Amino acid sequence: MKFRRPKKLRRLAGPAGRAGWGLADQALSSLSNLAVGVVVARSSTVADFGVYALAFGGYTIALNVSRAVATEPLAVRHSGARTPDWQRAVRASTATAVFCGLLAMLAGLAIVAFPGVPSRGVLLAFAVTMPGLLLQDAWRWAFFVVGEGQKAFINDLIWLLAMLAIFGGLYLTGTTSAFTLTLAWGLGAVIAAIAGRFQAGVAPRRQLIREWVRRNWDVSPKYVGEMLAVSGTIQVYMLGITAAAGLVATAGIRGAQVLLGPVNVLNQGIRMISVPEAARALKHSYRRLWLVGLAISLGVGAGALAWGAVFLLLPPVVGRELLGPDVWTQAHSVLVPVILLQALGASNAGAFAILRALTAATRGLRVRLVSSVVLITCGVAGAYLWGPKGAAWGLAGASFATLLLWWHEAHRAIAAHRRASAD
Repeated sequence: MKFRRPKKLRRLAGPAGRAGWGLADQALSSLSNLAVGVVVARSSTVADFGVYALAFGGYTIALNVSRAVATEPLAVRHSGARTPDWQRAVRASTATAVFCGLLAMLAGLAIVAFPGVPSRGVLLAFAVTMPGLLLQDAWRWAFFVVGEGQKAFINDLIWLLAMLAIFGGLYLTGTTSAFTLTLAWGLGAVIAAIAGRFQAGVAPRRQLIREWVRRNWDVSPKYVGEMLAVSGTIQVYMLGITAAAGLVATAGIRGAQVLLGPVNVLNQGIRMISVPEAARALKHSYRRLWLVGLAISLGVGAGALAWGAVFLLLPPVVGRELLGPDVWTQAHSVLVPVILLQALGASNAGAFAILRALTAATRGLRVRLVSSVVLITCGVAGAYLWGPKGAAWGLAGASFATLLLWWHEAHRAIAAHRRASAD
């Protein structure tokens, strides 16, 4: 006799499976970022690692702009099954991601050419691999919107293995440096991006870029503004903290964030599948949408705090081995507030998914802009008044305030959508 699961369990199996692949995939992606952060920290001075932190922030800006223009509309409007419409949308969105990567590469090369720029090699490594980095991320989103998270996982596994193979060659030949290690990380993504084309069975088509941008122009500019507010805020407050308290403060905060890489695994892994899940919940009821959002935020926030607590209990020698004694000293002094910063920031994932599902782009942009002002003000003011610790605690306090703002706006968005549907 064939066993049949209860109906309620069958309903949960799909979302649970997709969430599982999302977390597993993001674990590999974050492991790649963690690995390069660790090896660069151990192979460079505190000042050089501070430059790497700023360069990584620039990559984050490019990644978020690419997502806003290329892959966020794909997730909102083409989640479901593989169809001819999905294939055309993927060809267009991946081509748009490559175009964003080329623009980011040109911007990076222009910065490298500017006189007096420190650690040019690290900036160059980010710049030349940017098209591959953004295309690889676009393939991951394309797989998740049709429930093929296992393909995204395999693609990130290809990235990780390729990167580790190049790392091995660098260590065997004695050519490790901040430049070569960062370049190896980017080349791993380029290899995975090429593999993604064969996994998907479709290729980017540059002729569709204009059509894609035009079709999604009602939401893309707001998504871009929102994403620029996110990554641009991080870059601005990092630069402000650097100006107020020096590169040592920047290196300390970035070093703590490297150690908390698994928090990003949880956060980004959930975000990868949260918008499609919220869109599915909205088709059922507003109550389910609200519950799905709460479950996402509580899960991510609790996981982030749990990981931070574990890391606080580990012997200091672990941190020294991972980051090197100099960077570890700075990171350890701000570890508690950075844990709170990461956990509170991750906890807005549910509210973010609710606003995306309701296509409340204006509300999302408003929250991002207000949050940007709060984070920059508190972070830089804290650095100016109390140094690195003041900067970290200022950011943590600001993150709590912005979390409350996110959920307030999500509640208002549901109420407005319900009224509009009743009219």
